[in-house]
Amino acid sequence: MCYPVTMWRSAAVVLAVTAASFVMPVAHADREEPPPLYGDYDVFVDFARQTFNGAPTSMESKSYPVSFTTHCDGNGCIARMDNSDDQARNPGAPTEYEYRWRGDRWQTSGEQPYLCSRTDAGTAVPSLRSDYWIPNGDGSFHGERTLEVGGAGCPGEGPGTHWVPITLTPVDVH
Repeated sequence: MCYPVTMWRSAAVVLAVTAASFVMPVAHADREEPPPLYGDYDVFVDFARQTFNGAPTSMESKSYPVSFTTHCDGNGCIARMDNSDDQARNPGAPTEYEYRWRGDRWQTSGEQPYLCSRTDAGTAVPSLRSDYWIPNGDGSFHGERTLEVGGAGCPGEGPGTHWVPITLTPVDVH
């Protein structure tokens, strides 16, 4: 039986396209790339606006330097903040925080001892720390930190939720 040449060509094209779809990866832009957290930043913790269970518990605000790296792959994006400088003050704190991009913000959560007296590691009580950073569009970020203090909590305070606003500003290195 004799088949027209165009039929053979059509069959060859269909076969080639089908084979290529099994061999060649196809890129999909189905998720938004987040603004990266990369390099050196100043973290400002606005303790002047801190609350515990909604009641003001203000104290002196603090600013400190941190370094970030961000890596994205097919599973999403992770930003890592180096927290090793905090080990002298709070040896139970993680040496690194991992933030994941969730919609419009970088988020992290995990166990971290809460120091009832901010500079005394002997006053540590169990807590769950959660932070988030929302981009401001100029390279800086704003967010908040909550610490859910469990167990008996701190003396005179008990268990509950500490809340404080935080900001992150890139360090301009020349």
